Amino acid sequence: MGLLGFVIVGAFVFTCAIKLIPVYMEHQSIAKTIEQAIEEGDFDGKSTGEIRRKLGKSFDMNMVDDTNAKAVSIKRNKGKTIINANYEKRLPFISNIDVVVRFDDLVYDFKTDYANNN
Repeated sequence: MGLLGFVIVGAFVFTCAIKLIPVYMEHQSIAKTIEQAIEEGDFDGKSTGEIRRKLGKSFDMNMVDDTNAKAVSIKRNKGKTIINANYEKRLPFISNIDVVVRFDDLVYDFKTDYANNN
């Protein structure tokens, strides 16, 4: 009985890892893409449409499937640009049980010299 319990718990942990690790790796890819573009000044002087296109290309190159550039909110306010890329991912887990993973740490703000253009 102890061995059976150990196998069941091991299978559960293995299933969790197989389902969730790719989701968290993609989240890291999204965060890294945005942070790197901000640090390198890729968004400087760009309109919100240009920023969205740049994000879309970066997401495509990094094979991001969980979200897209259209879902990213880009706002301008008093010389600041705010990029909000928060999203949720729903995964089928076991049978009719789903897991919802919410990423709400993808909000970036930075100074811009192109604050009046949308």
